[in-house]
Amino acid sequence: MATLPWQEIAAQKREDRAQKIPEKWRIPASFKPYEDTEDVFDWPNTSGFFTPEELFITESTATEVVAKIASGKWEAKAVTEAICKRAAVAQQLLNCITEICFDEAIHRAEELDTYFAKEGKTIGPLHGLPISLKDQFNIKGLDTTIGYVSRVNKPASEESTLVTLLLNAGAILYAKTNVPATLMRGETVNNVFGTTCNPYNRTLTSGGSSGGESALVGFRGSFIGVGTDIGGSIRHPCSFTGLYGLRPSHGRVSYQRVQNTYTGQEAVLSCAGPMCRSPSDIRLFMTSLAAEQPWRFDPQCLPIPWRKEEEALPKKLCFGFGMGDGTVTPTPPLRRAMEITKKALLAAGHDFINYIPYEHIEAAEIIIKMWSADAGEDFKQDITASGELFHPEMQRWIDDMDSKPKPTVFETWQNQHRRTLLATAWHERWETTKNVTGTGRPIDGLIMPSTPFPAIKHGGGYPHHWGALSPLLDLTTGVFPVTKVDLEADVVPGDWRPISDLDQKVMIHYGSPELHENAPVGLVVIGRRLEEEKITAMLDTIAKCLGK
Repeated sequence: MATLPWQEIAAQKREDRAQKIPEKWRIPASFKPYEDTEDVFDWPNTSGFFTPEELFITESTATEVVAKIASGKWEAKAVTEAICKRAAVAQQLLNCITEICFDEAIHRAEELDTYFAKEGKTIGPLHGLPISLKDQFNIKGLDTTIGYVSRVNKPASEESTLVTLLLNAGAILYAKTNVPATLMRGETVNNVFGTTCNPYNRTLTSGGSSGGESALVGFRGSFIGVGTDIGGSIRHPCSFTGLYGLRPSHGRVSYQRVQNTYTGQEAVLSCAGPMCRSPSDIRLFMTSLAAEQPWRFDPQCLPIPWRKEEEALPKKLCFGFGMGDGTVTPTPPLRRAMEITKKALLAAGHDFINYIPYEHIEAAEIIIKMWSADAGEDFKQDITASGELFHPEMQRWIDDMDSKPKPTVFETWQNQHRRTLLATAWHERWETTKNVTGTGRPIDGLIMPSTPFPAIKHGGGYPHHWGALSPLLDLTTGVFPVTKVDLEADVVPGDWRPISDLDQKVMIHYGSPELHENAPVGLVVIGRRLEEEKITAMLDTIAKCLGK
């Protein structure tokens, strides 16, 4: 049988996806926003396409949803139908979904409602909660393409362990979301499904590589989305779309049977984590999975239950504030977000010290060498299998790797040793802050941006970002929203001066607030390794200080 051209395979896959949207949820021409309408975030509330009940359900947090289902006030079917409808609309406006299983989700919701009516209890803490997954997680019978044409029409025969755990806890799975091919770009675009847009401004990226999730959750088409992160892929998208998120340390959330690039590369590891609307939803996700004792099913999971005692934070916290890395400084929206956060924390009785993570520059050098150790062979195998082309930005990276000698085993080991030395130096420097915090403890967390700029135009690329340190050193990191780009406040000051050539390049890349109009602006709080409980509690504290 002759193999179809990759363009036809991709086109058929998109058509198959389109046909899975029920006719009743397809936006009529009379309702649909104009193609040049940038901000569609509030379209569900203003269009008249949703009922008041559907809006009330889909605007709720995951924590509120499971509580109302468990109390019998809501049925899982009504919740699932409402969120599936909103997800269908998100797909039509933002191009964020790869796999649709609405019918299966509604059927499972009916089964859960039947169980609840008969037994008078839920089957688990996520009973009836629809959850979306980044298109790396295997659901039996569905493709997991991770953006490659060569992986189309190859449905999974086994499910990811995380999928099993979520189902055991009562979750309902209804959609998988878009990713960039290779999973190694800060914008979500591939030759199978195309480009995913930001709900706040469709001319902007929703980030990557978990950009399908950030667009869907940001549009309120999902209560909790599961993303992954090896270099910023939860943190950047959440920051770009006004979400909370958690990049846990490796071993707290199962990554078993998850489709990936860099298979076998274990010097720096990708982690799965939640992307959602509130810190309480992060806690719901993490506690529900911990209750399933994932270490009994996944040997890479650490036997650490959720430690409630670690959530008890001191009354007064002291944060490090990282206004850049000593080479690049934040652009005006991110600098303003830092000042807003600082002011809010001080007003609540907390404190801060300046703490510039100079180590990030070395971390970026180390991690790039780790990602490049195979000279792109992993990417090339999937791309050449179908004959599709690399995205131009990826092709430039491939060409750069091809122009250099492959590192030897010894050179690879030495680079990994640099990581170990850097981890020690970072730990020791963090520890010495106990001498200046005024609490007798080291800083409780480091607050900084994940990128120097807010969401950028499609195809813009990242001249610099701060995503390397957390995965390289396996540091628990949370994300929180702060503000949005302000067309007046976020103009580059006339007296601004760069601290380096790269700093100048980044500011030119930012340009003006008009290029990022209406973009959400978020920050991260970095903790130590395996501090998921503390960081989740800190996110709650920060959110309350900010009035969220």
